Amino acid sequence: MSALDCLPQVQQLAGAYPAILQQQWIGGIGGGDAVLPIGIFATLHAIRIAYEVRKSVQVNGRRPLLQELFTMLTFSFGGAILTALALGRTQPWLENNTTLPIYSTAYLLMAYMPGDFLYQFLRYTSPVSDVFLASVDGLLRGYGVTAAGVDLVRKSMKGQPVADSLVAWILVGTVLGSGGGIIDDFLQISRAAWGFRTPSMLANGLSLDVKLSFAATVGYILTTHAWSFAEHAPGFPLSSTLDGLLRLVPHLSDQEAHLLSGLMCSAVLGTAAHVGARKYAQAERDALALAQRKKNDDVESDDDEEDIDDEKDDSE
Repeated sequence: MSALDCLPQVQQLAGAYPAILQQQWIGGIGGGDAVLPIGIFATLHAIRIAYEVRKSVQVNGRRPLLQELFTMLTFSFGGAILTALALGRTQPWLENNTTLPIYSTAYLLMAYMPGDFLYQFLRYTSPVSDVFLASVDGLLRGYGVTAAGVDLVRKSMKGQPVADSLVAWILVGTVLGSGGGIIDDFLQISRAAWGFRTPSMLANGLSLDVKLSFAATVGYILTTHAWSFAEHAPGFPLSSTLDGLLRLVPHLSDQEAHLLSGLMCSAVLGTAAHVGARKYAQAERDALALAQRKKNDDVESDDDEEDIDDEKDDSE
């Protein structure tokens, strides 16, 4: 029995949630008879990551095309790359013929479109564009860390020892939602010169992406009552007492928990994007003012040099 049985509209939306995320630009849902078999949410996610990478290099200096593209793809697939390596599975981006072309095209358009139309349009509509794209990313992330993270381990790998590991459930879900940032923290791929170093999250605390993915993962496990010590770890100390405490959490179906996880991630990332957009706009204004002052100083310096030359000519 679910705590949301009294809200049939929410249950209906939860049931349609996976199909909504898979809707394509032209055609049916989930790859039915699509003329253009490219996911709408996947495209928006690719645009969001490309936009954030472009903003970063716009402030810190442009890099060679392949370096920027590699950075963007790592942020896009970092979580899937790390979890696939940990679980010994095929890289998800290799199993789909459209994933890599979509994300690569998104960055090429963001970074090299004639007239820089796409990037300038997103900057012109900021912070609305930032909040919208981040909210879409949150809907995908909330579903990903639960359905493609926790459920991948406990359902798809059922029968293997890892399927009964609570540590694996939490680790896979958390890393899946924040793997790109974790890779960047270790290897500094967002900087001009890469280098392996002690990650800052160990010294300065976890990033918002890691905290949010962890919260979504743990919340999903608790609300679905997916874990019980009696079933998965009967020999654990105080297992019956701990199971009693876990049962106090209101129960949701898997679909309902997927939806709530997505809404939570969407709200948090959207709010963070609004704050970040304001800070970036201020940084842009400061950089523009600095460039203008430097230009004025150069003009004044040139004028002074011309005056000195004129004085020398007069003296001669």
